[in-house]
Amino acid sequence: MELNLKEDWSKKMKTALNRTPASFPVRRMDYNFEDTPRYWCNHEPSLTHYFTGLSTLFPEGESYFVRSVRALRAKAKENEILDREIGAFIGQEAMHSKEHHAFHVSAQQYGLNPESLEKATGIVLKAIEKVFSKKWNLLVTVGLEHYTAVLVVSMMQSVNELMTDNTIRNLWLWHSVEETEHKAVAFDLYQHLYGNGLDAYIPRVGIFTFSLVLITAFSTIYHIVLMKRDKQLTNFKTWRNFFKFASKQYKVLIPKFLEYYRFDFHPNQTDEKALVAATKVKLGINDRSLLLS
Repeated sequence: MELNLKEDWSKKMKTALNRTPASFPVRRMDYNFEDTPRYWCNHEPSLTHYFTGLSTLFPEGESYFVRSVRALRAKAKENEILDREIGAFIGQEAMHSKEHHAFHVSAQQYGLNPESLEKATGIVLKAIEKVFSKKWNLLVTVGLEHYTAVLVVSMMQSVNELMTDNTIRNLWLWHSVEETEHKAVAFDLYQHLYGNGLDAYIPRVGIFTFSLVLITAFSTIYHIVLMKRDKQLTNFKTWRNFFKFASKQYKVLIPKFLEYYRFDFHPNQTDEKALVAATKVKLGINDRSLLLS
């Protein structure tokens, strides 16, 4: 009996060692946000609270993405490459939830209570999850993964330079790298299960339209709530600076969001390898040992 157990364990170890890893690693991060300043983006209330509002969507949002992918993962088990990518996707998203939540806990010191916005996001997403089918929940994830993938390119290119706190900047840059690495995983799962014909396209763009409205409403409301809590709602100078920033950014972002409506769209039609490599250098990330482990 003991010999059989040892043989089984030996076989499992050999299988684990011989298993090809995913094309991207799960990085274990543990940022310390204790010394985060009140206004860490361009020293502006409006910009800081805009990004904090976006950040409050991530803990519950990323958990929802994980559940939606996990709910259909078993149906793609025969595709070993995709299954490995799904495993790494789940690991990365779990770390994003953890680290953004840690940032929100630290922001409590300024009376902003971003955790309450996290909870509100969770209530809405859990309600959607109950009403939607597994297919539609996956499509919300597919669409919002594209939305995020577009945003993080501008973050890596230039927006990070507005962030005056190194820890916050590194949080957003690390998150941006990983969103780019796994941007196609949920989409590939959807195509694997439902194909790429017209019957797959129509719900894909329909749910994306819903998701765009949802995330725009969330981010706008949360931005206003945080400005109000910080007693900056009538600070017209900072609002003016925000709208100047937003108008410049969204002129570039909106056409990229809309690429999702193309019938032949795929997330990997854009190549950010050089940008990701440069960002990793900025972060001091070396993945060689992670991909071999």
